[in-house]
Amino acid sequence: MTTPKLSADWLTTWQREITTMLQQTLALFETAYGYPPGDNGVLVADGQSRATAARLDDAADLPTTLVTFYSSVSELQLSDVDHGYFIHPPDLVLDHLTEYGPVRLTDHRTGIVFGSDGGGKLFAVDRGGQVYQSTTASWTDDFQPAAPSLAQFLEQLHRATANFADDTRRHSAADHG
Repeated sequence: MTTPKLSADWLTTWQREITTMLQQTLALFETAYGYPPGDNGVLVADGQSRATAARLDDAADLPTTLVTFYSSVSELQLSDVDHGYFIHPPDLVLDHLTEYGPVRLTDHRTGIVFGSDGGGKLFAVDRGGQVYQSTTASWTDDFQPAAPSLAQFLEQLHRATANFADDTRRHSAADHG
């Protein structure tokens, strides 16, 4: 499998596909599961989030892929996909960086926390762009590799959203079958 190049065009396509899947799925969600969905969506970057991302880039040695991401997307909320996935807005990343500093990923690597899952585990990216996930809901615990690149991490979220959409359609069809 070829690793995609994270670019504004790639992110626009990714955002559009995630949004389309979510719109179709969330329309069936309550019928399929019996309760309303949580917050799910991709928030497109605006002038304010881009300005905050620039301040974040000045405050930390960010990987270029995270800068590229925040120039197109300000936040991702997938509260109903698996256990939930969240890519934090740049102002929250900046606040966390100010409060906690970079996290230790390995003996020789640090990273910037940029997201979390619904169980409180954290996602961090190192200077080279590799994504890590904490093994517990802690800023000081161990981190393990989650994806070789931010683009591949975003592809994983895309696949998880597609699986969520398929599962929701099946549940909805079963309830009407």
